[in-house]
Amino acid sequence: MTPSFDAIIIGGGINGAASAFFLARAGLRCVIVERLPALARLTTSRSMEAMRAQFVEPENVAMMRESIAFYQDFAARTGLEGYDIGVHQQGYLFLTTEADGLQRFGARVALQHSLGLTDVELLSGDQVRRRFPYAAAEEITAGAFRQGDGWLSAHEACFGFARASGAALRLNTTVSGLMIEAGRVHGVETDRGPLAAPQVIIAAGPYSGRVASLAGVELPLRIVRRHRVTIGQHPLIPQDAPMVIDQESGAHWRPEKPGAALAWAQAHEPPGEPLDEVPVNPHFVHQVLEGAYRLCPFWLDVAETLRRDQVFVQAGQYTITPDDKPIIGPHPQIAGLHFNTGYSGHGIMAAPGGGRLLADLVTGAVSDETNPFSFRRLSSLDAASGHQRLL
Repeated sequence: MTPSFDAIIIGGGINGAASAFFLARAGLRCVIVERLPALARLTTSRSMEAMRAQFVEPENVAMMRESIAFYQDFAARTGLEGYDIGVHQQGYLFLTTEADGLQRFGARVALQHSLGLTDVELLSGDQVRRRFPYAAAEEITAGAFRQGDGWLSAHEACFGFARASGAALRLNTTVSGLMIEAGRVHGVETDRGPLAAPQVIIAAGPYSGRVASLAGVELPLRIVRRHRVTIGQHPLIPQDAPMVIDQESGAHWRPEKPGAALAWAQAHEPPGEPLDEVPVNPHFVHQVLEGAYRLCPFWLDVAETLRRDQVFVQAGQYTITPDDKPIIGPHPQIAGLHFNTGYSGHGIMAAPGGGRLLADLVTGAVSDETNPFSFRRLSSLDAASGHQRLL
């Protein structure tokens, strides 16, 4: 007989696992279908594992604040007593060298305060250098800092969501078709047989577009390579530092005991196809170190004393929508088909808020008419235009 559930979640990353958790909390019996042999094997495992509320759009600020609050109290909210996801709230520090940086950052911080994010601090260049002495470049004109931002263990959070959901798991299982009849989804076909459910959620990260195409749905997603460099123990790396971001270049770094993690969302990367194993740029380590020491000169000394066995580089993929906001909620023409994807690099930090919203939309607790991340909005967006992102 065909196994039957209330909801099928396609994708075993953190957004799929969070979807399962919140749907289960709403009373639905769920199954997570993952093509790979384990959860959290693609973008979840290759991210900077960061969380921040320093956005400027009201809907993003609200979702990130909700998510951070959930992560802070993860064990209690999931019912996993003593479960540790390694939350580090050492802050996010944005830096600029623009001549009018203090005015520009001041306007942004004022907007964030008006959205209820009143703990974001505006700092002058001198204040940055006194408070964060490793950000010593004289060119720094301003900074914006929020202590409540930080990072966590994305693996542990993903596994925690999945465990707390009680969802069935179908690993090493590829979805080959969606069962749709009379405008309603009834389940999925897989290489291990069919699964039945009245609700199907596509949360497959960079593969979401391919899965959606099985239903004849085109998602305007760009798949872009992103790198992460991990450096092993080094005495010059300050372990009490926040996430430090160069606003102009986009290079950013944070401590990761006993070393650090560095990344750079370089704009020249062309879109590509979704991949399980993303090839790395052999020059990226040198590029990101140069980007980091522009404002934090100690990185030059680190670079000059690094051994090859202290450096590990890997690449993953961002799944980017035209407005850099996720697609959460129902398809308007296929009843029971939902999305939780397209987080544009913000999937770890937004997973709890996105999963809760998805569950509320599936159960009807929230109307899609008031949903800022609705699939419906995509029809009014120009997929080729995009806009400048706040990293």
